Amino acid sequence: MTTEKDEDLSDLIRSQIKIGWDEIKPTISGMPTEELVDLMVELKLYVNRTLALEIVKREDAVFYLRKLLQDGRHWRDDIWSPVHAIHIIALIKSKEAFELLLDIIRYRGDDLGDWLIEGSSGLLAAFGEDFIERLKRFNEDDTLEPFSRSRGVTALAVLARKYPDHKDGIKEHMLKLLNSTRDTEFATLIIDDIASLRDPSVTPDIHKAFKEHKIDEFHINEEDIESIIKGEYNNLERHEKDPLEHFSRNEIGYLHNLHYTKPDEKYIQPGEMPSKPKKKIGRNDPCPCGSGKKYKKCCMGKEKS
Repeated sequence: MTTEKDEDLSDLIRSQIKIGWDEIKPTISGMPTEELVDLMVELKLYVNRTLALEIVKREDAVFYLRKLLQDGRHWRDDIWSPVHAIHIIALIKSKEAFELLLDIIRYRGDDLGDWLIEGSSGLLAAFGEDFIERLKRFNEDDTLEPFSRSRGVTALAVLARKYPDHKDGIKEHMLKLLNSTRDTEFATLIIDDIASLRDPSVTPDIHKAFKEHKIDEFHINEEDIESIIKGEYNNLERHEKDPLEHFSRNEIGYLHNLHYTKPDEKYIQPGEMPSKPKKKIGRNDPCPCGSGKKYKKCCMGKEKS
């Protein structure tokens, strides 16, 4: 059974960062927000829920998180602090936090890499239905890099499923984007989001897009789309997680094993932490090799060669 100490990552913090979390924990409620953010940076990967939620409580949290995200050193030297910051932003759920996250997706997409920028759709969706109209305006900006722009479309697909009353409006918005774009990459990236609405009425528009060669069939074909419309494949599952899960023992332990242990060893034994269940890797999923690229752009097909 996982203990509170395990969820606080005390053992990892002590062994990897050489800090005694049990001694620090009673003092964090009295720390200024700036010191909390500095502590988050110092802990590198090993930031727990307790610290994340303490930062979320602070009225000036977005100010200090913005300062961190605007400092290029954090992107060059230690990507973990920006990663933690964008997950905390998604837990704050204010208008200011939302605009900051949009700015990061808009201007820091290359720094985040395919794996993290793809995950940003779930962070956008976590803000809820009050931000649907703002997401639509973001998606309509065709000066955005296609992959970054498509993150807002995927977020709307998640919200359409969570808030069915908005489904028709979101569908109309998505079809307008598909029918008006001349960008094959953008059209290819959003076609499965449209299919994820599981509404057969979108089929003629999707068929038209394929017929007009707007969709790169190397990445996705009409058969794939039909399976999504029929509900045979849930392409949104990875975007429906609570951002707080990022700070769980499972997620931090998984990232530790992925980035800091050799293939033939594990720092965290299976008895201490549940292992990630094996499942089919989708073409748009993060590549399991840990490169940060999408599976389709990295190892897809190489396993058979």
